[in-house]
Amino acid sequence: MFTNDKLTELNDTISRVTKLTNSFAKFPSAIKIPLRVEVEPQSNSSATDVIFDTTFNATFDATSASHNGKMAVADNLQISTLLNVITAISEAIFVINSAGVIEMINPLGAKLFGAPAEMLIGQTWTDYLQSPFKDEYLSLFTLWNSASGQANKVTQFNHGPKEIIINRADSTLLEADLSLSCLPSMQIGSEPLFIGIMHNLTTHKAEYNKLRHLAHTDKLTGLANRHAFDDALQTNWNDSINHDQPLCLIIIDVDYFKMFNDQYGHVNGDKCLQKIAQVLAEVLPSNNAMAARYGGEEFVVILPNSNPLTAEYIAKNIQRRINQLTFTDIGLPAQTKISVSQGIACERSGQYRTPTALVCAADTALYRAKSTGRNRINMSS
Repeated sequence: MFTNDKLTELNDTISRVTKLTNSFAKFPSAIKIPLRVEVEPQSNSSATDVIFDTTFNATFDATSASHNGKMAVADNLQISTLLNVITAISEAIFVINSAGVIEMINPLGAKLFGAPAEMLIGQTWTDYLQSPFKDEYLSLFTLWNSASGQANKVTQFNHGPKEIIINRADSTLLEADLSLSCLPSMQIGSEPLFIGIMHNLTTHKAEYNKLRHLAHTDKLTGLANRHAFDDALQTNWNDSINHDQPLCLIIIDVDYFKMFNDQYGHVNGDKCLQKIAQVLAEVLPSNNAMAARYGGEEFVVILPNSNPLTAEYIAKNIQRRINQLTFTDIGLPAQTKISVSQGIACERSGQYRTPTALVCAADTALYRAKSTGRNRINMSS
């Protein structure tokens, strides 16, 4: 779910960080900052801090290294600048090394991972990804490390933006988009760093799903609308043809609905349609079946993997329950009744060439049901 604006925003963020880190190479001074460094423990080692030179090359005496993961002090202006930038910027950002270990993370990034920054530093970031995203990024880094090793130089890496699911430290799941890039060449030592920029998609996904639901739902009845029906019919048609499974369609038309509207008014006519829609939703035999408002007082039911006998049974159930509807709850006389006519068509073993032909067959059956007295069910031959 990416728009051009979203893609531009992510690329702009990476560009801003890149330009900032590059620009500070012009300054000669250095600022000491804490940086995660893992050092192999050595015998007779002292507890003094390790000091890297300004090129971040590890030219130090191993006997003066701190024990296994103690913070080192890096005399490196660009690393300091990068840390300051990602801390201040209003994006969720983290920096990892080629092994996928988190070296830096800003407060917004830590918030998305669901843990304090100090807990995340030193952790492997892919451990927080849900499969199959974890496997995908592990494979990408394996390929990148292999390519860089063969070329004997840092290979450029850009991936995303891509939607991922994060297994947060608090055991909740979070949907996000991620853009991951190798930082440009700069004086940070022999090991390359990668910058990840994330956006929380939880709110966007909720809004998107709501809009999608509205776009596929008939406002009056709450059933699927014509657009959703067209999509579902095509999908089920393809499944029927590809897997040689039957597909049945029922088209339903409310009898004498214009007379109902003229006698009781359009408001009550709408309430009548809502009652019919509720019946259709309740009689569906499976979650794969769909009831939709086809237009006006016409409805349609899609019955995947159903034979004609099942379709006829469903149609008779619809007929019976609609005949039993009462309207006293909306202030109409107790003798007020309504009925529907129904046409059924079933695709079996290539009987119809297209989904449109199936609809036409059901519509023709509906016409016969209405012309022979209404409140009837007709099966297309």
